[in-house]
Amino acid sequence: MTVTVEEIGKHLGKTIEDSMGRPAGKFVGLTADVRDEVTAIQVARNNGEVDQYPISFVRIIDGHPVLLQTWRVEAEDMRKEHDIIKRRTQALDLLFKDGDIDQLEYNQLRGNYEDLNKEINQKRDTLLDALKQVEEKLEQQIKDLQAALTNNKMLYTASEIDEQTYHVVTESIRTGLELARKERKDVDNTREFLQAIDILETPKPQPSLAPAKSVPDVVVIRMKEPLET
Repeated sequence: MTVTVEEIGKHLGKTIEDSMGRPAGKFVGLTADVRDEVTAIQVARNNGEVDQYPISFVRIIDGHPVLLQTWRVEAEDMRKEHDIIKRRTQALDLLFKDGDIDQLEYNQLRGNYEDLNKEINQKRDTLLDALKQVEEKLEQQIKDLQAALTNNKMLYTASEIDEQTYHVVTESIRTGLELARKERKDVDNTREFLQAIDILETPKPQPSLAPAKSVPDVVVIRMKEPLET
């Protein structure tokens, strides 16, 4: 994806959100090449630290830059790579079946794609481990928010906080819960996709069958004449 300085530069100094709509920090800088295409952006966190992200981590949605989480970017890249390899191996199998390429060329090309697929499966396993950590973090976050919601109700019932404070805090907690549950669902869907990535199977060449002998459409039967007595 190509993003120009003109397209994204107008958002400098503004808060940039992640894919869940949460503030990720302030968009404070960008790096561009000689063609005026952005290659990276810099985001200042609330703690004062500045992080740099490749432009592949950014999507322009409704005219605004959105910063994607690392696992989302890696999963999307993996999906594209897997789809390309799958389509090409299917095309290669068809060419071989139709006799358009010989056995030697077929074995060489398919072996290359199988090696690439093995690399994807290795990256898949690494990403699945990372997703497990993300999911554990989200589960803990959901538990903490649910506990905060219960505690807020208790304080309000005990008249330790006023009604306005109760409603403001409750709304904030519920928004956080909704986002955390939505992100957990996204993680679940991503994990299901990654686990469904299949391992390429090499089809076994079928031996050519000998052509069947043709049978004439008309069969002539000769009758033996009876002997004269």
